[in-house]
Amino acid sequence: MGYQNIRIDREDQWAKLVLDRDGGNLLNIDVMEEMNEALLELRGEPGLEVLVVCGSGATFCEGLDMAEHRRERLQRLLQVYSRIFETIRMIDMVTVAAVNGKAWGSGFELALGCNLIVAAEGASFRLPEVEHGVIPHIASIILPRVVPRRRAMEWILTGNEIPAGDLHRFGLINRLVPEEDFQEGVARFVRELTAKSGPVLQLAKRAQYEAYYSTYEEALYRVQNLYMRELMDLEDASEGIRAHLEGREPVWKNR
Repeated sequence: MGYQNIRIDREDQWAKLVLDRDGGNLLNIDVMEEMNEALLELRGEPGLEVLVVCGSGATFCEGLDMAEHRRERLQRLLQVYSRIFETIRMIDMVTVAAVNGKAWGSGFELALGCNLIVAAEGASFRLPEVEHGVIPHIASIILPRVVPRRRAMEWILTGNEIPAGDLHRFGLINRLVPEEDFQEGVARFVRELTAKSGPVLQLAKRAQYEAYYSTYEEALYRVQNLYMRELMDLEDASEGIRAHLEGREPVWKNR
């Protein structure tokens, strides 16, 4: 379908969801509705293994359009916004945030919601919500789980700008690439992922979600159940083991 504020670019085994709104790719309800529709559209496409979320031009996303932050629209705003993160969490594809320029406020949160982050060396991250009298509620959930809690507290309470290099050192950014090599750097990273079996990638992602919010005993049961009942039913699981024993590269059938 046609979108006004985003676009979808399809490659061979992956797709890009590109924020494409003038003025810093700010998120308003219309943009977020389109994002949710696009995520559902892409979710049903066979053969897609990776989804890259990125911004058009020289910036990723400069945050929420505060003109939408009105009491009469707030419930709808939060509902539509939260659904983006839930859909990203539930889709089978591996999601990669490709960040150049600013990822501020909701832009930073959107990157946090993806499974992996590739950033240009000059990218900057910031959570300025406290300066506007509100809080970054998604970052308040995710950040303390992925970086030291006191560092997350500092970033949320001060709203200071954070260079991409700092986030890379804390392990929040997976790959840091030069500005001039940004697009190719993202493509290289995606090719590393799509060289694997798509269904195996999906189950590896699911296994981590199954384990993360569980006790060790619960996680062990869930992941072993997934391993035995779903992974070992895949042709690619048999092919991968057979190729290893035969000393050759596997030929994935993605099933």
